[in-house]
Amino acid sequence: MIRINKSQFDFVFPTDGNVSDKQEFNGGNIVGNLTYKRMLFDDDIEVAYLIEIYKFPEIAQYLSIGDNYFHYVTNTENVYFYKVYEHDKWIGTIHLEKKETVLYMVILVFPEFQRTGLGKKIVNDIQNDVFGLGFDRIEISIDETNFSSLGLFENAGFTFVSKEDGLINYAYEK
Repeated sequence: MIRINKSQFDFVFPTDGNVSDKQEFNGGNIVGNLTYKRMLFDDDIEVAYLIEIYKFPEIAQYLSIGDNYFHYVTNTENVYFYKVYEHDKWIGTIHLEKKETVLYMVILVFPEFQRTGLGKKIVNDIQNDVFGLGFDRIEISIDETNFSSLGLFENAGFTFVSKEDGLINYAYEK
C-alpha cells in the first residue's frame, strides 16, 4: 500500500508491488492514464463552467444540481467531488459520498468523451478504492432511460436492487 500525503490530500492506493502506473500529480492522483483532482472549494474557478455543463440537455435529462451543490460537495464531511482528466484533458467528474461502509456515487463523463471506455475505467478505479475510502458496498441510482449507464454498471458487476420513481438502483459488493 502506498500513502501519499499533501497538505490538502491524503490518498491511499492499494498496490500489488507495481507502482509505476499510480503516482501523485499536482495535488491529484494518476491511475493509469486518468488523473483525479479533488475540488476542495466551492469558489473553484471551474464551478461556473461545470454549472453550464450540467445544463446541457444530454446531461440535464439525467442529472440536476441545486444552487448550493458545489458548497455541499466541498464542505460536507465524507463527501468528495473530483474532476477527472485523461492526460491533460478534463473529461468528467465524480461525486462520492460515504455513509458507514456504503459508498454512493455519481459519475459524469462529458458528452464528447462518452462511449470511449473512460466511464468503465473510472468505475473500475472506484471499485478498486483508489481514493482509500474503505467501503464494502457501492450504490448508485440510474435513470431508467439512461441505457448507456445501465449497461456500464451491469457490465461492471453491479446488480439490480430495486426500481423507484423512474430510477433503477444498483449495488456492487466488494
